[in-house]
Amino acid sequence: MPQIIPPVLFGLFLLLMVPVTILCPGSPMLPAPFQWAGLAVVALGLFFLKKGHGTFLSQETEIHTFRQPTRLVTSGIYALSRNPMYLGFLWVLLGVAVCTNEALNVLFAIVFFLAAQFWYIPIEERNAEKTFGQPYLDYRKNVRRWL
Repeated sequence: MPQIIPPVLFGLFLLLMVPVTILCPGSPMLPAPFQWAGLAVVALGLFFLKKGHGTFLSQETEIHTFRQPTRLVTSGIYALSRNPMYLGFLWVLLGVAVCTNEALNVLFAIVFFLAAQFWYIPIEERNAEKTFGQPYLDYRKNVRRWL
């Protein structure tokens, strides 16, 4: 798989939701006005993204998926989830799918989840284990991958 960084894949999927919503309208998932509950899911996703990104910036560590990590971050939102930014991306995609009320858009969230679960996160975990050793393994044992 090419080295497409997660924010690019997320942005691509978000953009692709527009033509899917316009060109492939299916049966609504939720009756109006309940699809707007997706805004709360988007807000939660943005919260996780902001907290995860902000913690990485404050710790001055490498954020790029395919580069070696420079510092093991276990505080803040990282005490709840080892991957809060992936969780945030996923929740934003799910929230937008609910807001558009288009079931096909849920597929983008599913594909993003699969890419994170089986491609991005394993790469990051191997790099973290190689770089930090036992402290990372202890962190991994005590904090869930997603939530």
